[in-house]
Amino acid sequence: MKLRFKGFLIYLISFSLIIYLTYFSINSLIKKPIEIINFIDSDIHEDFEFEITNNFNDINNFLDEYLFIKSHLLRRNNNEIYIYINLKKPFAINNITKEVVFYDNTTAPFNYFKKNFLDTINLIDISHNSIHINNYLNEHYISLSSLFDIEQIEYIEDRRYNLILSSGKKVMLPKVIDSKLIFFIKNNIDLIEKSTNYMQFLDLRNFHNKTIRLK
Repeated sequence: MKLRFKGFLIYLISFSLIIYLTYFSINSLIKKPIEIINFIDSDIHEDFEFEITNNFNDINNFLDEYLFIKSHLLRRNNNEIYIYINLKKPFAINNITKEVVFYDNTTAPFNYFKKNFLDTINLIDISHNSIHINNYLNEHYISLSSLFDIEQIEYIEDRRYNLILSSGKKVMLPKVIDSKLIFFIKNNIDLIEKSTNYMQFLDLRNFHNKTIRLK
């Protein structure tokens, strides 16, 4: 009789403990506020936002793996979390490799970004492999884009660049893009544009050997 009572008592205590723990867990879940995550002025695709949300507890390390992200900021207001993601400055898009090329030579697939972000990148890289921006181009591209209406760019033989203008004309740049080249173009661009020989391309590949060609 005593053994039966002892067994029943153990059963009752165990059952009560399970009921208590279940009640405590459910009550904690009910009282815990649901966190709402908002991405503010985001240029990244909704699928990537979802990935970030799933890795929110380790968000700093997670985002550090994506080199096209320049910085990020988190702000909390009660149960709402606001995420600001600042991307690096894009240079061009390559429709062959389906990548965005950034000024620091970071590349990232299209599917990380929203379409309206991709549509803001006007320069098209037509290289078979995504373009590498060397120091010459990095230093003088703004000057070149002020002199020519550039729509496309191509990296040739891993050493120099061709520019495709909105007119369809091609500008073949030398390997070394320097202040002498920029100065020459600035002072002669009007004369070059008026030349009847300039219909297809401007060949500056041998500029530093005092030779240019028009066709």
